[in-house]
Amino acid sequence: MEEIKNGDVLKRLKKTVFSAIISIMKNILIGTKIWKGDVKAKDLYVDFKCDFKTADNDEKVFLRISCDSNYSVWINGTLAGFASCSDYPEYRNYDKIEIAEFCKTDRKNEIKITVWHYGENSQTYINADAFLLFDIVQGEKTLAKSDKNVLSATNRHYKNGYCKVMSPQMGLGFSYDATATDGGYSESEECGVGVAYPRKQEQCRLKRRVKTSVKVSDGGYLVDLGREAVGFADLQFKSEVKQKIKISYAEHLTDDKVVAALGGRDFSFEYTAAVGENSYINTFRRIAGRYLFVETESPIEIEYIGVRPVEYPLITVKRKFEDDLLQKIYDTCIYTLKCCMHEHYEDCPWREQALYVLDSRNQMLCGYYAFKGTEYQRSNLVLISKGLRKDGLLSLCFPAGNDYPIPFFSLAYVMQVWEYIEHTRDYSVLIEVENTVRTIMKTFSERMEDDGLIADFEYPYWNFYEWTDGSHNEGDLSRKKDDYCEKKYDLILNCFYIVACGYYEKITGERINIEKTAESIMKTFYNAEKKSFKLCTLGEAKYSQLGNSMAILAGVADENLLKETAKATAAGDGLIKISLSMNGFFYDALLKIDKAYKDFVLGDIKVKYGKMLEKGATTFWETELGWEDFGGAGSMCHGWSALPVYYLNTLLEK
Repeated sequence: MEEIKNGDVLKRLKKTVFSAIISIMKNILIGTKIWKGDVKAKDLYVDFKCDFKTADNDEKVFLRISCDSNYSVWINGTLAGFASCSDYPEYRNYDKIEIAEFCKTDRKNEIKITVWHYGENSQTYINADAFLLFDIVQGEKTLAKSDKNVLSATNRHYKNGYCKVMSPQMGLGFSYDATATDGGYSESEECGVGVAYPRKQEQCRLKRRVKTSVKVSDGGYLVDLGREAVGFADLQFKSEVKQKIKISYAEHLTDDKVVAALGGRDFSFEYTAAVGENSYINTFRRIAGRYLFVETESPIEIEYIGVRPVEYPLITVKRKFEDDLLQKIYDTCIYTLKCCMHEHYEDCPWREQALYVLDSRNQMLCGYYAFKGTEYQRSNLVLISKGLRKDGLLSLCFPAGNDYPIPFFSLAYVMQVWEYIEHTRDYSVLIEVENTVRTIMKTFSERMEDDGLIADFEYPYWNFYEWTDGSHNEGDLSRKKDDYCEKKYDLILNCFYIVACGYYEKITGERINIEKTAESIMKTFYNAEKKSFKLCTLGEAKYSQLGNSMAILAGVADENLLKETAKATAAGDGLIKISLSMNGFFYDALLKIDKAYKDFVLGDIKVKYGKMLEKGATTFWETELGWEDFGGAGSMCHGWSALPVYYLNTLLEK
């Protein structure tokens, strides 16, 4: 890869600013926002419909749509689009959907849009007033648009005001009644002018039904999807009576059963069946897992109960390896990545569906090699940049109404931005993200003390690094504003600050002096006898593979000392083992010291990932404990664990 010289980023950026601004201005959606009823109502579904007529010519027909919070669109009774509007109240995006294939030319067409307004904060949504903003255009002509002439009605099939939480990260679940009747339509209520900007990525696609096997079980039916699947619940069956059905889902079986309730989470939904044929697909809430349990009051005749996969459209770059185990690891990683890509990157599709910096950094890095095109990475970087808080750090997730910011992840964003530029040469991204990068680095630099060290962040921050002893600092989440906390310095934060300064210099050409920081890290954390660096300055001294890896990457000592540290880190004796999420820093540190560690890295991948495959993994887990971690709530499909894609591409010849 051609070297990018310091300062080149900003020089090239100036050339793209004007053209980018012109392009954005031409594509802004401005119109009247509409709704029905209380715009602050929680967990409310509203239907909108109107007619439009297309001309018989070759011009394409597009629907441009934005809403709070989630929509599904039908043209002449056929599903034409769906999405969760993952954006910010102060900066709305719209989706652009080509709909000509669903339309009849020179005849009346009906569009029906159902909008689900959440109305409650979560880690994937910031609460704001409900609205729908849309238009339908063909060439230069507007065929329909949101205004009071659009008819609307409360959707009575969904249980409005239900507010059942699936998980704190995902937010609300749903309940559907097939026996309900549609409400009476009337004029929509106009609620101000709306402005939305184009979302520059593809729409997710609805795929064919997953093949399933079904067996009668205690009180219902156990459905096996064959492997981890992510998508919309799809039901088709006959019932002789009206009855309430509960469908639960999970990534594994516990004592041969699906367990839906886990530590305040509830991975289930209800469906009230009508007498006779029932056909239903929920196009608002993705579910994920391998197993479904269908609990019924009376027997039903199942034609199909399962999942219609929802996928972001990707072109996969195929790789073939001579080693069968590496091939299986690679292919499983690719599938794991695909399961964790929808409106944005997701950490896990089952439990959270949330966009985090560290998780998405791993996913982006793999994606440069696994898939063609990089628009998806760019759009995620821009979405993250808009989560910059007033305190100069990034929020935990994007968008996030419930927030526990992780300082370490803010530094990782600087790394993400540089890696994107390095792999794409797309300097124009800095038009939208440069201020965020600069603000983050300024925030950390201003916290630096006289000796060059940066102390842990106080309430309400979460000083998280990885899910291992001494590095998760989970107790931060229960702190209160007035709690006393003794000042503490963490090895990983200070080392990664040095690393981030290096990326910052590559982006901006501006050098931050970190010599004092490196010197103080050696004095404060290094144990010569162990040839290792302790994790923090308080309590019992603990040493980890991640901590040592960060010290190596930061280059805090001379080459010979760090070589000894690398040996100790690779051996792992007396060190807290690194987690799957952070393997990249571990591998990079060893390879920085000596490229001969290549065989060690490949061997480590085969051991760690081979064990998961031996246990039946169809996607790779959040941690090596799988579902048994976090009180039985460990994710068995986690985007950050797909890192072998990057290393198998860069360490093995094609």
